[in-house]
Amino acid sequence: MPLCERVKMNKRKRSTVNEKPKYTEISSDEDNDSEEAFESSRKRHKKDRDEAWEYEEHDRRSSGDHRRSGYCHEGRRTSGSGRYRNRSPNDSEMDDYSPLPSLSEVARKMKKKEKQKKRKAYEPKLTPEEMMDSSTFKRFAASIENILENLEDMDFTAFGDDDEIPQELLLGKHQLSELGSESAKIKAMGIMDKLSTDKTVKVLNILEKNIQDGSKLSTLLNHNNDTEDEERLWRDLIMERVTKSADACLTAINIMTSPNMPKAVYIEDVIERVIQYTKFHLQNTLYPQYDPVYRVDPHGGGVLSSKAKRAKCSTHKQRVIVMLYNKVCDIVSSLSELLEIQLLTDTTILQISSMGITPFFVENVSELQLCAIKLVTAVFSRYEKHRQLILEEIFTSLARLPTSKRSLRNFRLNSSDTDGEPMYIQMVTALVLQLIQCVVHLPSTEKDSNSEEEANKKVDQDVLITNSYETAMRTAQNFLSIFLKKCGSKQGEEDYRPLFENFIQDLLSTVNKPEWPAAELLLSLLGRLLVHQFSNKSTEMALRVASLDYLGTVAARLRKDAVTSKMDQGSIARILKQVSGGEDEIQQLQKALLDYLDENTETDASLVFSRKFYIAQWFRDTTMETEKAIKSQKDEDSSEGTHHAKDVETTGQIMHRAESRKKFLRSIIKTAPSQFSTLKMNSDTVDYEDACLIVRYLASMRPFAQSFDIYLTQILRVLGENAIAVRTKAMKCLSEVVAVDPSILARLDMQRGVHGRLMDNSTSVREAAVELLGRFVLCRPQLAEQYYDMLIERILDTGISVRKRVIKILRDICIEQPTFPKITEMCVKMIRRVNDEEGIKKLVNETFQKLWFTPTLHHDKEAMTRKILNITDVVAACRDTGYDWFEQLLQNLLKSEEDASYKPVKKACTQLVDNLVEHILKYEESLSDSDNKGVNSGRLVACITTLFLFSKIRPQLMVKHAMTMQPYLTTKCSTQNDFMVICNVAKILELVVPLMEHPSETFLATIEEDLMKLIIKYGMTVVQHCVSCLGAVVNKVTQNYKFVWACFNRYYGALSKLKSQHQEDPNSTILTANKPALLRSLFTVGALCRHFDFDQEDFKGNSKVNIKDKVLELLMYFTKHSDEEVQTKAIIGLGFAFIQHPSLMFEQEVKTLYNSILSDKNCSVNLKIQVLKNLQTYLQEEDTRMQQADRDWKKVAKQEDLKEMGDISSGMSSSIMQLYLKQVLEAFFHTQSSVRHFALNVIALTLNQGLIHPVQCVPYLIAMGTDPEPSMRNKADQQLVEIDKKYAGFIHMKAVAGMKMSYQVQQAINTCPQDPVRGFRHDESSNALCSHLYSMIRGNRQHRRAFLISLLNLFDDTAKTEVNMLLYIADNLACFPYQTQEEPLFIMHHIDITLSVSGSNLLQSFKESMVKDKKKERKPSSDEETESDSNSGSESKSEEEASKPRRLRKRVNSDSDSDEENDINAVMKCLPENSAPLIEFANVSQGILLLLMLKQHLKNLCGFSDSKIQKYSPSESAKVYDKAINRKTGVHFHPKQTLDFLRSDMANSKITEEVKRSIVKQYLDFKLLMEHLDPDEEEEDGEVSASTNARNKAITSLLGGGSPKNNAAETEDDESDGEDRGGGTSGSLRRSKRNSDSTELAAQMNESVDVMDVIAICCPKYKDRPQIARVVQKTSNGFSVQWMAGSYSGSWTEAKRRDGRKLVPWVDTIKESDIIYKKIALTSANKLTNKVVQNLRSLYAAKDGTSS
Repeated sequence: MPLCERVKMNKRKRSTVNEKPKYTEISSDEDNDSEEAFESSRKRHKKDRDEAWEYEEHDRRSSGDHRRSGYCHEGRRTSGSGRYRNRSPNDSEMDDYSPLPSLSEVARKMKKKEKQKKRKAYEPKLTPEEMMDSSTFKRFAASIENILENLEDMDFTAFGDDDEIPQELLLGKHQLSELGSESAKIKAMGIMDKLSTDKTVKVLNILEKNIQDGSKLSTLLNHNNDTEDEERLWRDLIMERVTKSADACLTAINIMTSPNMPKAVYIEDVIERVIQYTKFHLQNTLYPQYDPVYRVDPHGGGVLSSKAKRAKCSTHKQRVIVMLYNKVCDIVSSLSELLEIQLLTDTTILQISSMGITPFFVENVSELQLCAIKLVTAVFSRYEKHRQLILEEIFTSLARLPTSKRSLRNFRLNSSDTDGEPMYIQMVTALVLQLIQCVVHLPSTEKDSNSEEEANKKVDQDVLITNSYETAMRTAQNFLSIFLKKCGSKQGEEDYRPLFENFIQDLLSTVNKPEWPAAELLLSLLGRLLVHQFSNKSTEMALRVASLDYLGTVAARLRKDAVTSKMDQGSIARILKQVSGGEDEIQQLQKALLDYLDENTETDASLVFSRKFYIAQWFRDTTMETEKAIKSQKDEDSSEGTHHAKDVETTGQIMHRAESRKKFLRSIIKTAPSQFSTLKMNSDTVDYEDACLIVRYLASMRPFAQSFDIYLTQILRVLGENAIAVRTKAMKCLSEVVAVDPSILARLDMQRGVHGRLMDNSTSVREAAVELLGRFVLCRPQLAEQYYDMLIERILDTGISVRKRVIKILRDICIEQPTFPKITEMCVKMIRRVNDEEGIKKLVNETFQKLWFTPTLHHDKEAMTRKILNITDVVAACRDTGYDWFEQLLQNLLKSEEDASYKPVKKACTQLVDNLVEHILKYEESLSDSDNKGVNSGRLVACITTLFLFSKIRPQLMVKHAMTMQPYLTTKCSTQNDFMVICNVAKILELVVPLMEHPSETFLATIEEDLMKLIIKYGMTVVQHCVSCLGAVVNKVTQNYKFVWACFNRYYGALSKLKSQHQEDPNSTILTANKPALLRSLFTVGALCRHFDFDQEDFKGNSKVNIKDKVLELLMYFTKHSDEEVQTKAIIGLGFAFIQHPSLMFEQEVKTLYNSILSDKNCSVNLKIQVLKNLQTYLQEEDTRMQQADRDWKKVAKQEDLKEMGDISSGMSSSIMQLYLKQVLEAFFHTQSSVRHFALNVIALTLNQGLIHPVQCVPYLIAMGTDPEPSMRNKADQQLVEIDKKYAGFIHMKAVAGMKMSYQVQQAINTCPQDPVRGFRHDESSNALCSHLYSMIRGNRQHRRAFLISLLNLFDDTAKTEVNMLLYIADNLACFPYQTQEEPLFIMHHIDITLSVSGSNLLQSFKESMVKDKKKERKPSSDEETESDSNSGSESKSEEEASKPRRLRKRVNSDSDSDEENDINAVMKCLPENSAPLIEFANVSQGILLLLMLKQHLKNLCGFSDSKIQKYSPSESAKVYDKAINRKTGVHFHPKQTLDFLRSDMANSKITEEVKRSIVKQYLDFKLLMEHLDPDEEEEDGEVSASTNARNKAITSLLGGGSPKNNAAETEDDESDGEDRGGGTSGSLRRSKRNSDSTELAAQMNESVDVMDVIAICCPKYKDRPQIARVVQKTSNGFSVQWMAGSYSGSWTEAKRRDGRKLVPWVDTIKESDIIYKKIALTSANKLTNKVVQNLRSLYAAKDGTSS
């Protein structure tokens, strides 16, 4: 029987005696006539028994081997019925796979089938008697008689399970095989019940023993002792016994599952034995053969993972195994029939269900899995108690699901995907869906006479239907929630996420397919569940992100369906026309769908469940609708008194419609399927496609189809989450939705969400947002402009992946929308990224290769023109910013294909150049006869510039066009554009002419003349380019030296004449008149000297005069001219001359000239710039020359001898740069940005050529990195990055020096001297000026820490740094781009250390400066300790103070104003006459104030609590504080007092009484702060200890108002710092905990106090918390105690005090009422336990609360 088509083909290429197994065959429709017969027995007994003759026919035809009844499988529609076909060995030649039938063929077959069905309905029926006459029945009866006769005297009860079975009981191999095949036929005829019950039962008992014989035989033998032959014989024997038992099983189960059998045949022992046999051989024989994971290595080899085992397996199977497999499939299939007939015991059901679930986790057993689906659904449907167990068993095995693509999905659906490929799902998904569908039961259809009962029953039935559906929902919900829970973080080895994703994919494949109604239910439940999971912040992150991911997939599918279902309307109307009857459309469609399912139930038994599921679902929906209507009416009734009649009617209408639908559904339930089959004979049923449409249409009214909005809103809601992973995933989900339906972006909430995320602080989120926009813009080109600006600004994003994504999107726009107006701008932006990071560089190169440098087809003129316009537009747009990118791009592209045989870029360049030249000629024509010259001449310049750029990289391209270009040298110059044309043409010819082969004499002569005319006639730029071109032509081609010499002499002579005139009379009027000639001569002589060496004989002949010295002398003379313009031109001339003769720069007078110009502050800016330009030009020329030398050397390198090679020139430039380096670097501190600009260029060139040691430039480059101009900043930063790459550690070594230098640069730039220099940018970013430096250092923890400590050390009072510089450094520290929590915490930790040291020094020096023996500063508040701040000589006092525990030093003093006033007055009286110490104090204290401010700022910026800062230890591993910082926005660093101090210039101003007073107040605040510097640890519920209060008060008054945010109340960001929030317990929870603790405390306080107990005290005269002491003895009015010193978190020791010269234990007396906690047990480290700490904190807080 052909295998149902769902099983994927070529699953198993098994081969034995060249036979392919019976199960691997695709059903070929040719068999349908003969095989109609083999229809499933279960269906048979429902139909009329009418086809016995067909069986006989078949019987005679077949080859005599045993046959089995087929089994008809789920959901096959294409060829009528899916059945297995049993083959005898001699059929094997035909056993090739038959191809899948084409659609037309299928349609033809289906029509044929229809006819057959109709024919059958009217065929005469065979009576049972006729059937009993058939040979099959007779043969079977005879066999049974025969067996029973032979075993007549046997007593079966005599032997137990374990006894040896007597041989005579075991039937022969052939006999059993016959029985198996005969019993199958008789079962199909339905006449098994005609045998006598008695005999049947006896036979079953005999069969049971036969099954027992093979039920425990292991077929996998060990290979140790036997020879191969023996082993094979042994195995054959065993396999024979196992096969016999299989036949016995089949016979037994065929007898039991035949129709109308008496109860007596269902013998429990037999059933159990069959199950035992099947289970054993599945596990021990079949699974190991089919799936290598189940194989046990007999030699106990190493354990391979399941993947590895599967990879290694061979697919070869023996024929006996294949036969056994087929039989076992039949047994499993028949067991499911048995379940429908007979109720079994729980133990049997447990066995069956565990056996039914195992196949789903084995590979390569698809047929068995199909049988198992039937088996498990039969159990699930009937045995409610077992449902939970079955689901649990599925869950425990899930991790073993096959994972390889090949064997993942084997269940074939009826539908095919968009490409017409069949669709498959996983077997386990099919199982779960069937299980949920089979839960629904409808009430039985018996007719009842009593109508009253009928009415009650109706109500009960309604409830029954609804409840049954709700059970299915609960089952589904249960399954999903457990499955999803497993998808959190990996559990050990097992990762359930891929499994869940596969499951969702399957659901999406099956949703809205008629046979899988449960898929829609599962998806709608899943949606709700996912929303709940990811919205709940307490869910673990992995699960939240996974849930979002899944919901995105589901939402995208929903949207897709919504979009396509709009197109379904027409088809629905057509179906409605086709289906007759009824005015209610929905009802008609429902009926059509149910008819369809009924029609196909014969071929797919599981459709019965689907049908019931639909009915129950619709029934419940209708009920819900009614309830909703009633409820809304009630609400309306209660809300308004009067009511519109038509509204009432609508509710009434709803009720009426609902009632009629229910009635219709009830009538359907009552109609038995058998009646349907006769009814529908004539009606026209819908086909599969239409059924899918109907399902989709009906589903569109259910909640799932309408839940898209809810999902979208929920996804948008989490876009604002703190967790980056969640935001990124949400963005990706939206992207999926937009890909399906771009119109979604028109929604306002979508736009808001996406815009906000483009500026997200996480790269991955920004990238996802950009990707979404990109998809959208490409789908909807008309909206590209709307989002263009948003996209384009992200091309400068800091995230590499974001920049890449933007470039890809822009590229796609350029290619797909070549007419888009902004293309030029897009290309400009993309090209600018050509020197970005490697990946982007590559992308840009590829992009432009595709856009510009791919050869165009010759006939496609339009594309070529568009390309040319695009390139020239881009070139024109970049006119001001330079063309380096174009050169870079071309070089990269040409270089990449140097060795390739096919050179598309080269070909494209040739095309472009040729076309550009054509275009130039066209423009020329249009220029001559048009008025609109401006536009076209601009285009002309762009074309010529582009040609020059091509020539610069590949001059060969232009060789054939040189003649065309030459006439442009004679252009009449009237506009700027004309000059550009001449310069570019000169540059092109300079490159191209030397490459021409045999150019004509006239052509060369014309060029020379043209150039000479231009040199004489036009300005500097033209002269420069023309001389350069002339140099190339004369030196390399014509050697026409006389021509040039004449020109040189003309200008040189003029200069000499002007010099002598000037010497005679500097103020002569003739000189003024001749100034233009002087300027031109200076410039031209220089330019000629640059390109021609006039000391060669070719020029000067035999003359002995040294031309270069003469020129130098002449030019040097004019550098001392009084007119600045003349000086500048002379210096330009010198610059030119030095390029030809660099050694002249070592001349003393040149050195003096250059150095004096560079270092003189008052020297003119123009001269400075010109000197820097000269150096720059020299270095550039050197660079070009060296590159050329390099190229030439490569050509001859093979022959040269390395020893002889000396590179003198680079040594020369290096020496020159050493000479002038210091002055060039100092030019960085010039106020004019242009001077800084050229200085930076010179340094960059010097570093690139490696002429000096880079370390000396590092601090200067760091300083330039703070320049206000972005281009300079970037250039300096780039140099630093290069240095850092080559020499790690240099940057860090000079970082602090660089910071100081950057302050000097800022001072130089600062235009408003009275404003203090600040250390951050005054724009919206407020970045630190040195942020780039910090970001370079921060990667190395050691370097970073050393750098931060060095900066903080500058604040030390001994460093004596000026206040403004400290402000500058504090600004930088406040605004550095910190990334992890460790960085700010480290700074705060060190601020605390610096404060405690510098602070005490500062106070000490202030005290020392006070006048001695005046009034005491403060009244001591107890007798134990005399404190005199004014007397610095009292050594004993300060020692005593120091030796006491810090906590006990703090006195309680009432903070009333009058007191403070007195204090200020007291100190004022002690001030010395000389106010210098006061000024000193004010000055030094600024550093400490800045540190305080900085700490406060960082605390607010990062949201740290005091306890977090306290807990931090720099020695802890980096991992602990590696979390990212969540910066608060809008926190600015504004140290008001320091700014006031600097603005008022207090350091140099007169000291008034007012100023003195404020300094004294500052001193007292300071003193208070220093006393409370170490914060007590934070209180539990946000109460702040008194000490913290005092500290905060001091900080507030010190920092001038604006109280520091109270840290104890600060909540930490939910992600950045979970651990600081008391484990997330809320205040109210803590309070309830505290209430339960209070009873404990009360009991604790009732205990007695003994000597040596440790107790806690709240003694009013001390302010310390906690106060801990050890009891020494009991006294009359309290206790004598010895104080202990320590803290909440530290260890406790005995406190000592000074008595004279000795330190003695500090003993005190206290009252009993002062004790607040008795019997404290310290830990082994003498610390308080956490519980005690908590209790003490709350007790002290209560005390302080009442006292205040």
